[in-house]
Amino acid sequence: MPTTLHRSRTRSRPSLGDGAADAETPVVSLDAPTRRRPSWVVAGVVLVAMAALLGAYVFNAATDTIRIVVAADTLAPGESIGADDLRVVELGRTGDLRAITAEQQELVIGLAPRAEIPAGTVLNTSLFVPTSEVVTSGKVVVGASFGAGAIPTASMSVGQTVRVIIVGTDGLGAVGAGDDPPDAVVLGDAAVWSIEGAASDNVANETWLSLLLDADLQTDFAQAAAQDRIRLALVDA
Repeated sequence: MPTTLHRSRTRSRPSLGDGAADAETPVVSLDAPTRRRPSWVVAGVVLVAMAALLGAYVFNAATDTIRIVVAADTLAPGESIGADDLRVVELGRTGDLRAITAEQQELVIGLAPRAEIPAGTVLNTSLFVPTSEVVTSGKVVVGASFGAGAIPTASMSVGQTVRVIIVGTDGLGAVGAGDDPPDAVVLGDAAVWSIEGAASDNVANETWLSLLLDADLQTDFAQAAAQDRIRLALVDA
């Protein structure tokens, strides 16, 4: 019986001879291509810069001002004050300002002003005393502005005793009366009640002092102070 020969079919492979294509199949990424957006980068940089500038402005604004306490109304001497008598305001920060800050109000609540304090006055502790140390009977607190040379030292402090001298007493009335009045007379001793330094724009460099002295001397003191004839001498240090 005849035999049938079957030839196995094999898959032909491309020849690797000359001229045959030997390039491999390229690798294709499955991730979507990323697009760079330079406009977003620029916007981010601008926002960061603006935030930095805003922070610097807020910091400077916060450090250039200070919250201090002023008199809400006119404060009468000798009367105990409470929180309603005080008001908090913001001022530019300065090294020359003597003031009670908003957080220090308790330092003066319950104390009494040494003398009348007008509304809006910047307050400091030297303007107040305990209610037990208010002006006693027979004493008054008087004030005057003293120019350079009229006070013994620029470093005077509250509580010091000074001698009140009136210069050029001619025509003063009770003080130095007579045919041949002296050039100067001693009015009496007084205690420094409060001190207010000269304002920075004060050309005369004057200092305001309040003095506690005998009530029967207040008229002569006021008249001499109005004529700028008061001079002070330091009795104790």
